[in-house]
Amino acid sequence: MANVFPVLLFAIAALVSLTTMTRFVEEERISIGTFKALGYSNRDAALKFILFSASASLLGVGIGATGGYTFLPKMIFEAYAANSTISNCQLLFNWQILLLTTVIALACTTGAALLVLRRDLADKPASLLLPKPPKNGSRILLERFTPLWKQLSFNYKVTMRNLFRYKSRAFMTIFGVAGCCGLLVMGFGIQDSLSGISNIEYSRIITYDLIAVKKKALTNTQKDKLDSALSSESVKKHASVHFEELTKKAGSDATDQSISLVVPTSGQSLSGYISLKNRASGQKLPLQDKGAVISEKLAKLLNAKVGSYIKLEDEGGDYRKIKVTGICEMYIGHYVFMSKSAYKQAFGEKAAANAQLITLKKGQSLAKYSKKLMKTGAVQGINQNTSNKETIDNIMGSLNKVMIILIGMATLLALVVIYNLSNINVEERIRELSTIKVLGFFDQETTLYIYRETIILSIIGILCGYLAGIGLHNFIITSLPPDNAMFDPEMKASNFLYSALIPAAITALVALIMHKKIKSVNMLDALKSVD
Repeated sequence: MANVFPVLLFAIAALVSLTTMTRFVEEERISIGTFKALGYSNRDAALKFILFSASASLLGVGIGATGGYTFLPKMIFEAYAANSTISNCQLLFNWQILLLTTVIALACTTGAALLVLRRDLADKPASLLLPKPPKNGSRILLERFTPLWKQLSFNYKVTMRNLFRYKSRAFMTIFGVAGCCGLLVMGFGIQDSLSGISNIEYSRIITYDLIAVKKKALTNTQKDKLDSALSSESVKKHASVHFEELTKKAGSDATDQSISLVVPTSGQSLSGYISLKNRASGQKLPLQDKGAVISEKLAKLLNAKVGSYIKLEDEGGDYRKIKVTGICEMYIGHYVFMSKSAYKQAFGEKAAANAQLITLKKGQSLAKYSKKLMKTGAVQGINQNTSNKETIDNIMGSLNKVMIILIGMATLLALVVIYNLSNINVEERIRELSTIKVLGFFDQETTLYIYRETIILSIIGILCGYLAGIGLHNFIITSLPPDNAMFDPEMKASNFLYSALIPAAITALVALIMHKKIKSVNMLDALKSVD
């Protein structure tokens, strides 16, 4: 997260700053010519822009660094360390990152201003005192496709010519909207990946309520008490299984991964307790006489595919070679599921029943029943699905808050980018707009004359943002979860709809603002000659 989000957000902010400062210098072209005509040196004329851009950059970096070194680290720490024993987040200060950020910010503001100034200051005062002449029109590539070009109306022909005429602004609009849309797709996509994981895991995949692991040696009294607890009215159904903890060094830091081995002892299936199926195809995965079905995240960590072999360490320290016959959908924890015959082949012994998968009747208290099981003296440990679900929900809820903030930041950036570029487009072409108004264009036609370009560029930016957002989403959901969990990689169709609607709504809102601005333009003042 720390490697992806700051780079994207900063790149879009740098784009806005670069465009704004370039426009600021061009707006002051006549003022620069006046200063030079009055005898001011180039250095004096440039000082205004240097001070303005540097102060804006340093103030922005200062405010951003304050939040970046305090608020954001605390928020992400609290989200990632939720429901753990880790506490007391220690905030550290990094001069290198702050220095790099300051240099890039100054380069995008002061550097951009000096670059444009260098060209303007080289002109003579007489030239600077005149407005900058508009770019010359020219034939575009689309005109070579004569049948298509003839089908376009006059307004769309002008729009297409202007798109190619102002290439830099078109590129900046596409890049800005694509970056914001990509962040929205990623943010909404991560929300999709986080939402409902616990319900999927403990309602659709794992349907039992708890697993109770028995002690190795039981007395007759303990056996009777356990049988009595299992046959009580609170229990809907139960199944005996062989449960064993395996380990394997895996992951980016090669740590010991805890793997739960489950072997049904009363049949060849876990139907009714655990749903074994492939996530992508939805195909059910039966337990075969040879090999095992493993969870998807474990398969990714071990680079295992169907038909390959994996080596896992058992409780005695021996390594067992197991063939992978299927990869099942599982989001939390690492699991290996085997039949009795497959277990005997891999481990050289029969799978002895040492645990119970228990499903309680509706309305029964899981806590009370767990206490009842522990009082039998026959149970070594109990794992409740409800406690696991609550822990996961808390962690996912915290991460979801981070995504909401990032979506809000991306929306704000989209507003700034679209408004800024639209405003620059109108300001630069105010004489052109005044001319077509004088020629008889209505206010709506005048607004659409220039805003068709923004709409087309926004659509292109949204489509490019989809591609960028999908790539970022895939990268984040594989990097963000810990080694013993995975997020749902699927994204809902509503994600793309919302990610397009937000920039579209902002574009429409800015269009209304620009329409009022264009309506209020004094055509005679705009067309007056500077001479």
